Amino acid sequence: MRLRALLIAALLISAGCSKKALIRKYYILESPSIPAAAQAQPEAALPYLVDVRDFRVSKAFDQTRIAVRTESHELNYYYYHHWAVRPSTAFADFVFQAINERGLFRRCSRGYSYNPDYLINGIVRHVERGMDEKGATARLGLVFELADAEHEVVRFRHAFDRTLELENDRDMNSFARAVSRILAEETQVFMDRLVDFFKDSEP
Repeated sequence: MRLRALLIAALLISAGCSKKALIRKYYILESPSIPAAAQAQPEAALPYLVDVRDFRVSKAFDQTRIAVRTESHELNYYYYHHWAVRPSTAFADFVFQAINERGLFRRCSRGYSYNPDYLINGIVRHVERGMDEKGATARLGLVFELADAEHEVVRFRHAFDRTLELENDRDMNSFARAVSRILAEETQVFMDRLVDFFKDSEP
């Protein structure tokens, strides 16, 4: 009887430890803080009404589970590491916030608004962690699109596919931070190129 009680106690302790070790973790995209001295000077807002719509995501990455590539054509998915928000929404939210913080347009709305001039869309082609004998990497491939709202014809694109080595091979937070860094840098490039695009398009 005593042995049975000890076995039950051991199983309960083991189950408790397992639950603690197997907790799911969720990660967010967050723009890295930029020192005030390094921030761009305020500029006049472009006189357009713009909607930032949900991004389209390649089917292999259109889920909250984080993808890991271990071979050239092999993808797996972490069971306990997830994006807190689906990529289609999280990437669009990130870009919308960056545009509004910069004050790029007269009005920028997230989702659908009345009678916009332009739409900003995106296509997420890759968002994955790489793992091999050399270490871990973060890869983000994305296409930004500016479309005419009336006909939804794409007027301007900015595409990139970048990979960063991770500071810590075993730390998933390092992966989320690297993806955020790539996205923040490329969003700035996209906004700069939009300014040039509209300047060149003016009659």
